[in-house]
Amino acid sequence: MRRALALIFLLTTPLLRAEVQPPRTPFDDYLVAPLRVHRLVTPGELNLTTTLEEKDLHRIFEKVNRIWGHAGVHFALEPILTEPAANPNAYRQNHKSRQLRWLLAIRPKASRKADCFHIYYIKRFLANGVYIGRDGMFVKDMARLRTVEDGVSEPIPRVTAHELGHALSLRHRQAVTNLLASGTSGWTFNAAEIKQARDAAKKMKWIRAAPEILKAADALYKKGDEKKAAALYRQLATIPLRCPETARAVLRTKED
Repeated sequence: MRRALALIFLLTTPLLRAEVQPPRTPFDDYLVAPLRVHRLVTPGELNLTTTLEEKDLHRIFEKVNRIWGHAGVHFALEPILTEPAANPNAYRQNHKSRQLRWLLAIRPKASRKADCFHIYYIKRFLANGVYIGRDGMFVKDMARLRTVEDGVSEPIPRVTAHELGHALSLRHRQAVTNLLASGTSGWTFNAAEIKQARDAAKKMKWIRAAPEILKAADALYKKGDEKKAAALYRQLATIPLRCPETARAVLRTKED
């Protein structure tokens, strides 16, 4: 009953209008989606070389997860990969094209993995970002947005969160403060969008409920398999919520 009431509260909360305030979603309502981040750094190819460092990406995803925390969705970063783009010729031949499916050709093959989302960061292309599929989201360093009142103060976290919205089945909605508006700094959801995104996440078997992950981590920890337990605790440790469950995850991650 408590969880049901908490979720009803989440889905009926009015649109939030402040600069990415900490979410109030209870731990038990979080859905956790693994995500692999790719820093494309390509020798001799400035446009295929991101200027974002790992520390920048961790900061960016703190904001991304604050946004998505209001929908009870958390993106758990795997270790960030730095790798050269595959097939730089694809960029040279297509960089002026607004048909962006050619970007799929620059994904390094060896680091593709099923059962997670993939986002690639490069210097520039002809959009702020694009969603082509679960394993093909691209964001550029030089993203620019139209500022709206109480919008996200930095473009890249908002663009990243926007593309992840498409990954969770959301379509554009041109209300300027909305996360799915085109080209604005808005970040809010409405109740219907929250429900739609959560329903889409629940259909992906590799996206798990936070309590389920915690239970599995605790069981491994109790058996003495601290390394495997820590891998699961890390998925929970960055949830933007202060509670006993995240505190335990942070502590046991540090023990590894």
